[in-house]
Amino acid sequence: MGSGKMESFVKEKLRGLCCSNNGWSFGLLWRFDHRNSMLLRLEDAFYEEQMKTVVEDLLPQVHMVGEGMVGETAFCGKHKWISWDADDSGWCDSEITRLISSGVKTICMIPLGSQGVIQLGSKHKVCAFHIDAKKKNLIFNFLR
Repeated sequence: MGSGKMESFVKEKLRGLCCSNNGWSFGLLWRFDHRNSMLLRLEDAFYEEQMKTVVEDLLPQVHMVGEGMVGETAFCGKHKWISWDADDSGWCDSEITRLISSGVKTICMIPLGSQGVIQLGSKHKVCAFHIDAKKKNLIFNFLR
């Protein structure tokens, strides 16, 4: 899922989100399961080599709509921005705790309606940007 000669269209788009000077170390696309629309599974990913272990730990995960970071984002339809540094207190969410302990400093979850959820992560603290309708449209249309 890292780099390869024959990358998928989705992986190319995730690469574009990560490599366009935004500071993201990985990008994941969580899609609704074909057999059970209450579940989200990882469809594709792009990541920097040093994030390989972090992303590989996420591969087998399945998220239920409304539960956890991915499922809650899909259910609520609102983006989430989570940033952590040494001054922050502990997190009670196990998903976030695992990512933080792996060196991730910022997580952004972007809902794509019926398309699923994009999860971006960075090993650096990335300043929050306002996801306005125009940017959200660009991200949504990246799958078309």
